[in-house]
Amino acid sequence: MNAQITSNDLQKKIQGYLETLALETDLARQSDEMQRYLDFVARFHQYSPSNIFLIMLTKPDATHVAGYQAWKKMGRYVRKGEKGIPIFAPLVHREDPDKDDSPKVLSGFRIVYVFDVSQTDGEPLPPVPDWKSPEKNTEMNEKLIRFAESRGITVTFKELSGETQGVSRGGAIEISPNAGTKTLIHEIAHELLHQGRYVSDSNVCELEAESVAYCVCRFLDFASLQCPNYLTLNAATAVSIINHVQIIQNCTEEIISALV
Repeated sequence: MNAQITSNDLQKKIQGYLETLALETDLARQSDEMQRYLDFVARFHQYSPSNIFLIMLTKPDATHVAGYQAWKKMGRYVRKGEKGIPIFAPLVHREDPDKDDSPKVLSGFRIVYVFDVSQTDGEPLPPVPDWKSPEKNTEMNEKLIRFAESRGITVTFKELSGETQGVSRGGAIEISPNAGTKTLIHEIAHELLHQGRYVSDSNVCELEAESVAYCVCRFLDFASLQCPNYLTLNAATAVSIINHVQIIQNCTEEIISALV
């Protein structure tokens, strides 16, 4: 590490960055823009893994799906001629139909159809809050790539599908040419934190990796970081960020130490 900054000094800086990030994340969640979008997303049914597979198989670019009547309630209408996406809906009935408090039992499934938002027209959709941080630093990118390689991680820049900015694949990282340096740090954090340590909640993985990226970028004086929006879109709160402070702090210090 640079002789001008001690480990203790760095930890204090990182702690301050995380406290700021926690506050900014809660403020982002409370913004009108974010509230409109989160309310929109919350109105979608959560599908089973098998139905998610069917949706992706039928329409790989699907983002938000709902039934015909559900779209009508949201002021949108399925365009004429659009083909529905088939999924399985459970058939449930009461064990004793004459008793309202009788337990419900599953008797089978039927096929129903849902439609992606791209197949509908009507009331304007709330815009997705800006979550990308495109600022690039060529010198830091080169240092980060060398650091990744020293940990047995290869970095490849390539076109990725949709809005994807980066992917961690366990020993390999893929980065969109349009992505900023923060994305590279985010994916390196995934490699360091999550490829040898199982975390069941994907939102926790995103919280940790994005918080590390925020702290490293703040240390490097990057501007226009959209991390609070990204974290809010992944269900993070100030409390959840602070609850993971030690893991975030250790990984941040490891990366910064390799850059200065």
